[in-house]
Amino acid sequence: MTKRARFARLALALSLAMIAWFALAMFGAKLGLWSPITAFAKLTMAPALPLLGLTALAGAGALVATLLRAPRTGWVAALVALAIPLAVFAGLGALRSQAASVPFIYDVATDTADPPAFSAAMVKEREEYGANALNPYDAPLGQFDKWKDNAELADKTTAQLIAAGYPQLKPLVVDAAPDKALRAAEQAMTTRGFHDVTLDAKAGTVEGTAEVFWYSFLDDVVVRVRPGAEGGSVIDVRSTSRVGTSDLGVNAERVADLLKGIRDTLADPALVAPAVEDTEIADEKE
Repeated sequence: MTKRARFARLALALSLAMIAWFALAMFGAKLGLWSPITAFAKLTMAPALPLLGLTALAGAGALVATLLRAPRTGWVAALVALAIPLAVFAGLGALRSQAASVPFIYDVATDTADPPAFSAAMVKEREEYGANALNPYDAPLGQFDKWKDNAELADKTTAQLIAAGYPQLKPLVVDAAPDKALRAAEQAMTTRGFHDVTLDAKAGTVEGTAEVFWYSFLDDVVVRVRPGAEGGSVIDVRSTSRVGTSDLGVNAERVADLLKGIRDTLADPALVAPAVEDTEIADEKE
C-alpha cells in the first residue's frame, strides 16, 4: 500500500471518527449522560466547524494526492472522506435555514389570546427540570433574558410571532361532545408515543410529554377542550419546549399533527376509547 493510500485511509478514519463523536453526543443525551442542550450546543454545534474543516481538508488533500499520479489507489476512500464532512455541512446549513424560516420561539399554541394552561403538576415538573419559563404571550420578548439582546424581536410578542409565522394554526371546532373530544385527544397523544399522558376531565385537558428522537429534547403538550358556542367542542393545543430558544418549527408541526390526529380519531368511533363510566354502565346492563 502506498503512502498516499494510507493517507486516504487516515482521512476516512478522521471523517468516521467525527460522525462517531456526533453520534456519541446524541446518544449520550438519550442515555442521560448529559443534558440534551449540552449534547446539541456544546458537544455538537460548538466543535462542528473545526471538525468539519479538519476532516474536509484531510479528505481533499488525500483525494488530490491519490489522483495526482499513478498508481491511483485509495482515491475512493479519499472521496468518501471528503464527502462526509461536506454532507454534514450541508445538513447544518439546512438546519440553519430552517431556524431562520420559523419564529424564534419555543412555545406555540392555537389560542394566543388565552393559551391552554399546564397543570400545577406539569409546571412543578418543568421547574424541577430547569425548563424554559412559561412566559405571557402578550408580553414583549425583550423583557425576557433569552431575547433581551435581540433587537429585531425585542418589541414583538409570542402571540404576534405565532400569528405571523403559523397563520394556519387555529382552534379545532368539532361536533363531538367535550368528553368524547377529550378521549379522542388522549387517544391521539397515546398513539403518537407521548409520555405520561394524563386526562383531567374536570379541567377539560389532556397533558403529555413528547420526546424528540434527536438528542431526546422534551416538549410538553396540553390539549384543552371547551364546549362550543353552538354545541360540540372547541379544541386548543399548546406545545412548549423544555430547553432551547428556537424550536425549529417542531412545536407548530406537533400541534398541527395532533389536531389532525384528534380529528381522525373522532371520525372513527372505534378509535375513541369509552369513558370509565360508560364501561361501568355497559357492564351493569349485561
